[in-house]
Amino acid sequence: MQTVLDLTGYKLTFDDEFNVRSISQVAGATTWGDIRAQDRGDANADVGFGASSFVDAASGYDPFSVSGGALTITAVPDVTPYGVPGSWESGLITTQGKFSQTYGYFEIRADFSALPGAWDAFWLLPDHPLPDPTGAGRWQELDIVEHYGSWDRGVYSTIHTTDPEKNINWQNNLQVYSEMAEPSGYHTYGMNWKPDRISFYVDGQLVGSQLTPSDLHSPMYLVANLATQRSADNNADLNGVPISSKIDYVRVYSNDAGARAVPLDTVSAPDNRDPGLYGATAAMTVARPALTTIGSGSDSILLTISQDAWQGDAQYTVSVDGRQVGGVQTAQSLHGSGRSDQILVLGDWGSGSHAVSVNFLNDAYGGSATTDRNLYIDGATYRGAAVADAAQTLLSTGAQGFTIRTPAAGPTTIGSGSDGILLTISQDAWQGDAQYTVSVDGRQVGGVQTAQSLHGSGRSDQILVLGDWGSGSHAVSVTFLNDAYGGSAATDRNLYIDGATYRGAAVADAAQTLLSTGAQGFTIRTPAAEPTTIGSGSDSILLSISQDAWQGDAQYAVSVDGRQVGGVQTAQSLHGSGRSDQILVLGDWGSGSHAVSVTFLNDAYGGSAATDRNLYIDGATYRGAAVADAAQTLLGAGAQGFMFGG
Repeated sequence: MQTVLDLTGYKLTFDDEFNVRSISQVAGATTWGDIRAQDRGDANADVGFGASSFVDAASGYDPFSVSGGALTITAVPDVTPYGVPGSWESGLITTQGKFSQTYGYFEIRADFSALPGAWDAFWLLPDHPLPDPTGAGRWQELDIVEHYGSWDRGVYSTIHTTDPEKNINWQNNLQVYSEMAEPSGYHTYGMNWKPDRISFYVDGQLVGSQLTPSDLHSPMYLVANLATQRSADNNADLNGVPISSKIDYVRVYSNDAGARAVPLDTVSAPDNRDPGLYGATAAMTVARPALTTIGSGSDSILLTISQDAWQGDAQYTVSVDGRQVGGVQTAQSLHGSGRSDQILVLGDWGSGSHAVSVNFLNDAYGGSATTDRNLYIDGATYRGAAVADAAQTLLSTGAQGFTIRTPAAGPTTIGSGSDGILLTISQDAWQGDAQYTVSVDGRQVGGVQTAQSLHGSGRSDQILVLGDWGSGSHAVSVTFLNDAYGGSAATDRNLYIDGATYRGAAVADAAQTLLSTGAQGFTIRTPAAEPTTIGSGSDSILLSISQDAWQGDAQYAVSVDGRQVGGVQTAQSLHGSGRSDQILVLGDWGSGSHAVSVTFLNDAYGGSAATDRNLYIDGATYRGAAVADAAQTLLGAGAQGFMFGG
């Protein structure tokens, strides 16, 4: 069997060199999607796997960036209300609904992460999965490469099939494992899928092959991702820092006689070590307007420009936030041709709103539609998404433009401490951005904040509020500082608390609308990290306590055999949350039966179930066993209890 990759006779059928970003959650609108249709968990996230969800930039966190000819995917601990609560948030790209192929050579060139918890993969899934005839829960999948951060030099390639015989001793029949002498930096990982055999390659060298199963003979689409794990030997939570992996390119080839070749895009290997096409051929590049790059920086917006060119080409300048980027530009593409010039505008603009304007410099008009020089902004793309209202027609000298909004790369952190709550904030930004402060228990955390995300866009600013608040109830408030109103809904500055997440769970009643200057807020509750211990002695019983906390927390005392143990206790956990305070009662009670009573001290009732303070004994444990009949509901002041021992 040939051990060095040779693709003579193959055609390049798919290529992304990641010179520009083309990723969105709209199937078919861009080269890549970032949410699998069958695994969408909510509006902006794929449910993911391992310890990670895969999010779109509309979630408020953007896991993707393109720079220097590479796509970087970065995973971070949970920062948005989207995806699985408490999971890491990272990125996945897929050609589902856009590109798929049966057989051929599939290759990724990537610099995978060596940080603990990283789980990189490049794999294929079928357009039309076949059912498992054995009912064993197996499926079709081709894992070209799986890489784990804690074991950087190891590479796993795996075939998933419903063939029963193949799954007997599957590691011998369906998997290829190899190691790299120098795992750091960029490497190529490939798979040559043929009707009779599937072969895996690392850096162009054969590392192993397996027979092709009977259910892997139909089109499959591409998936690449950076996931995370929380396993004992690969745990992202150990360091808790962002994890990044880089992809130089993804290329696919076919030796099918009817395959249609595509052009090879500009090769832009970050380390200048592109391996080439291994003897395969690519289509000739179709002549198109060149991409003109102006400015410099890590952020970019792509403008598409055309013209009516009577008596000379239209000339113009581009500005962002009132500052001209680059020099005078000359339009080339004619508006009536359906083509547009591609102008890549670079900058470091930071988060928030930014005004993009195009200034038409040399209008000319000869008296008719055919003797008229005009300029057209045909559209704009920012971070993989079309910009609303970017299309503009400039029929005379002057400037027209539109606004882009850059979400923060991660949450804005205010305060310090070991505990944190994540607020999601948006605004109506008439005549300036909304400003506000955040307070916890009446104390302001950080300085004045400025909202960035527009409420109507579906995005939210992420504000991570840190503190050391201790157990119990805590009041979180947001004070709107600069309300403005011009007489209509379109001329109104407002602030919105879109939600809040605390310890991995959404906070009930956190969503608030601030239509005028002032404060609104909600309450979070911090359960005790360890049981509260009262009394002393060699024997113990563990009580589980919760409450309905209307107009203050429920208070109570605990007694054993008529003697109070410890002082007055204050309940923390809400009964409806499914959590309970743990109260460890110590004593030296001797043998026989003993009576435990809990006395509810401060009942309150406002006339309805929602305005009622109650106390609950959710259960008790004595010497490792649940105590029968311990659960009690205290709807009014007084004592209830149970017997244990005996």
